[in-house]
This record gives sequence, structure tokens and C-alpha cells, in this order.
Amino acid sequence: MRQREDWWEYTKRIIRSYPALERKQKAGKELTAYEQRRLDVVSWALEEIQRMPGGRARREIIQRVYFDNSHTLYGAALLVPIGEATAKRWNAEFIRMLAKKFDFP
Repeated sequence: MRQREDWWEYTKRIIRSYPALERKQKAGKELTAYEQRRLDVVSWALEEIQRMPGGRARREIIQRVYFDNSHTLYGAALLVPIGEATAKRWNAEFIRMLAKKFDFP
């Protein structure tokens, strides 16, 4: 169980770093190879969820919880509106999608 917790939390930190990396890139600052990979993978995942059923709502959940830090998963689910279980499932799918792309266990 501990192994999952390590990559799970690390993947969430990668998601949270996306807005700062995006701003850095737009400001014309050079990203390290690892920063660029993180930016590219999260961008790819965001595009992928847009194509999924409920794509707009999925993106809204990610935006509120990880990028804006304005809502909990439950609060974002109420805002969208979807059920808490659906928000948890979508969140887990997004995290697993990124982890798979990064080849985490």
C-alpha cells in the first residue's frame, strides 16, 4: 500500500505544479527537461479528458481542486454538479492516466 501512496501523492504534486510551469514557459523562461516533460504530460492528459464523456465537468474538477486550490473534491463536485463518487472516480482516472504516462508503479 505504501508504494501506491508514494506515486499517488507525487502525481498530485505534478498536477499542482502545472500552472506555475505554464506561466514560466509563457514568460519565456527556459524549462528544464524534467519540467518540460511534466508540462507536456499534464497538457496531454487535460486534452484527453476533454474527449471523455463529461469532459468539460472533468476539466472543471481538475481546475478547481488542483490549479485554483479553491475547492475540495467534494466541493468541486457540488459546483459542477456531479456526485461525490463520480468526482472521486474521475480524479482517480486522471491521476492514474498521468502515472501511467510517467511509468510509475
